[in-house]
Amino acid sequence: MSLWTSSVISLLLLQTVQAHAQQANEDNRPVTVEEVAAPAEDAPPPMVLVKKDWNLTRAYSDVFKILSNRNSCSSFYGGPRTSTTVLNDFFALVKTRTLSREVSFQMAGRPRLFRDAATGTRYRLFDRIIVNSSGSFYQRRTDPMLRYPSDVGTFAPGSRPARALILLHELGHLIQGENGAWLIPDDGYDGPQSEANTMRVQQACHAQLAALK
Repeated sequence: MSLWTSSVISLLLLQTVQAHAQQANEDNRPVTVEEVAAPAEDAPPPMVLVKKDWNLTRAYSDVFKILSNRNSCSSFYGGPRTSTTVLNDFFALVKTRTLSREVSFQMAGRPRLFRDAATGTRYRLFDRIIVNSSGSFYQRRTDPMLRYPSDVGTFAPGSRPARALILLHELGHLIQGENGAWLIPDDGYDGPQSEANTMRVQQACHAQLAALK
């Protein structure tokens, strides 16, 4: 094999490795920011839900009503316009599946980034958004000595305020604050961080959640 031929083969191999590395990096990066255009003061109407079960539908309705008004909870999420826009986009992707009992909700996959042109707020959505049919959103704890399903903040699992708080928790992972950070940090499989995030959201939305019976 000539030196020239060897050099060409080496160059082709290098280009192939670089191409695979670039593709791997692209798979882990958010896609290009998409801009959502709408009048500045117009909040979206509530969604008409036809393929969600009663528990999900009621929890969405509770959260939408909370966020569509100006209060401490909607302010935490950037106001009624931003919070209801992201809620609708997020909730349209929610599916019910069976996961490990300690998990209430799971968001995974490649994130897509959006920018609300009216407010300038940035938010993200994930490929897979799953509410666990075996977790604290649906299940109630019949035996107080059992650990699971666990409480959601200070609310009993399977209760109306617990379900609303679970959705609000997930919403906090999606919206970017003025400082460029997500409203609550990613918690993944970090139980203590997840609990701290839940309590942070409950603190911001305490009055509204407590009113749910």
